[in-house]
Amino acid sequence: MAGPEAPQRYRRVQALAAARLAQQVLRVWRELMNPAKVDASWPAVRAALLPLVREARGQSAALARSSYLDARRDAGVGDDFTPEGPLPLLVQRLERALDVTGPVEFKKAIAAGKTPQQAMDAAAVRLVGSTQYLALEGGRQAMQRSIEADERATGWARVTDADPCAWCAMLASRGPVYKSAKTAGDPRQGGDRYHDHCGCQAWPAFTNDEPFIGVAEQLYDDWLRTTRGRGGKHAVNAFRRWWESEGRAAYTAPERP
Repeated sequence: MAGPEAPQRYRRVQALAAARLAQQVLRVWRELMNPAKVDASWPAVRAALLPLVREARGQSAALARSSYLDARRDAGVGDDFTPEGPLPLLVQRLERALDVTGPVEFKKAIAAGKTPQQAMDAAAVRLVGSTQYLALEGGRQAMQRSIEADERATGWARVTDADPCAWCAMLASRGPVYKSAKTAGDPRQGGDRYHDHCGCQAWPAFTNDEPFIGVAEQLYDDWLRTTRGRGGKHAVNAFRRWWESEGRAAYTAPERP
């Protein structure tokens, strides 16, 4: 995985793995969940989902670790480094995430007046988002922890998918974020944070003059233009308003999956 297209290729492979997990989660949900007997059918659904998420998380982490070494070699800093792995996924955290986005979400939808089918669909969306987040967290943590531990790494850049939200587009507009850089006064902070249904990934930097990835430089110019004369949350809100009114429609990420 070498060359300027490597970051988008890496993001795309992670996205495809997340899509496969979504298909598996939906199949389990639809085949094993009985909307007429939610509490009785849920244990079997949860038992089937647990290993799927763990396996996908491990695969995401393995991809991140191998891609990190590829990026390192591509940058000419060698491969004399052992990438970090993700933090352990506690069983309690995984089970709680499944419970909240599965049966609890279903019951909330029913209480709001949704039909059983509508409630099933609403819970499915939440369940897919939650399981994908936990799975992709494996790769994201492995990448971020490797960057922080690697003395040769200078930082990272956020690589977006083809349709990022305003918050992710704003973070991508920063371009390479250097480990030693001061972020005080820059409202575009939180570059290592993600959300459900988020397609972003981090990509390592190994010099202090890293080029912007994809359309990040264009986003940076748009950030400067739309926030001129504003600071703090006012700048963030101005960029968000522009993004939602016209920016998002004009944005095209390279190499759509």
